[in-house]
Amino acid sequence: MATANDETSPKKARTDCTKKARIVVCGAGWWSQGWHLPHLHRNPNSEIAAIVEPNPAPKCVEGDSKTTDELRELYSVPVFRSMDDLLASEVARMVDGIIICTSHASHHEVGMKAMSAGWHILIEKPMTTDPFEAFELTKAASSYGKALMVNNSANFRQQSKRAHDLVRGGRIGEVKHVSCALFSPLAWLFHNPANVGWVKPTGTMLGNGFAWGQLSHTFAWVYLVTGLTPKSVFCHMSYSGTTGADIYDSATVRCTGGATISVQGIGDIPGSCKKVDNKIIGTEGMLLFSGDIVESTGSGENSCVSEGLVLQRHDGNNEKFPGFEFENFEKEGNGPESVQTLIAACLGQNIFNAADADVGCKTVVSIEAMYRSAKLGQEVEVRASESA
Repeated sequence: MATANDETSPKKARTDCTKKARIVVCGAGWWSQGWHLPHLHRNPNSEIAAIVEPNPAPKCVEGDSKTTDELRELYSVPVFRSMDDLLASEVARMVDGIIICTSHASHHEVGMKAMSAGWHILIEKPMTTDPFEAFELTKAASSYGKALMVNNSANFRQQSKRAHDLVRGGRIGEVKHVSCALFSPLAWLFHNPANVGWVKPTGTMLGNGFAWGQLSHTFAWVYLVTGLTPKSVFCHMSYSGTTGADIYDSATVRCTGGATISVQGIGDIPGSCKKVDNKIIGTEGMLLFSGDIVESTGSGENSCVSEGLVLQRHDGNNEKFPGFEFENFEKEGNGPESVQTLIAACLGQNIFNAADADVGCKTVVSIEAMYRSAKLGQEVEVRASESA
């Protein structure tokens, strides 16, 4: 068992003088308590500057949760009840970055306040659930001198950057079609009415469930790798009988320029593995990226069965890149690549922003259109910034 003097203790002494990225964690729920806070504390290049959480006893959808008093004691950091309280304090002057892991509908408000403070920003996915809020964040980020990233952790992994370079470098020619699927063993999450943030809409949301909760990863990956821009969506959804959350999603996206995207999402499969299957087809070949990821949030295990990243061309000049890397939800270590990229940005290092506001915005308008289409039973145009 760890003691206060043990190196594994959150209160362990820090004796080095190396500059550390001072990062605020806004929102102290499930993912913050299980991942962000311990990751930032363990990472030798970062430290927690403050926690912002209005609820003195935040709830976690899985496992035990700590009160904000317990978190203050555990990490020896100040806790603020609102962003306004933090911004009015002396602590705000010492902050380099922020991780926003509040409810979907609050991301825009917190993100705009963080930009006003001049901090590097990592927003939990989805960037927001309102297209017009997404447009505003994207416009502000375009002239912002700091990084604004969305925590689509899959995008920041090595194989995703490789896929981006291959497709953007023309190795499959002009992209004509994308087939992508994400199947997850998350019945325990989406069928439970107590998991309000995952199954019930808030703010201007038209619905909530697997599309916002998981397909946001898939869309962000596709838009990073291909650079496609969505134009219209036709979608069918089936819903949980206990929560009303969408569990089975199937959609076709038409993009500007004529390319199409076929998307499938299922949040109720047996077993412990998430199954990812992405295929990008172009005029000169195709890129395949698929595998199984063990999702064991209790132990943080991450393993897979995969063929890796495969490039197949009409001219036979094929390539295969072993290893499969999609989402990173490991509980141990110093944090996923997305968090480490935020830390690097805070320390003034050059970064590749694999899930910027533009990718985040395309994801938001695509998923919002899925919910509109499913309700109307017809193809709909994605929201356009000109109508904001």
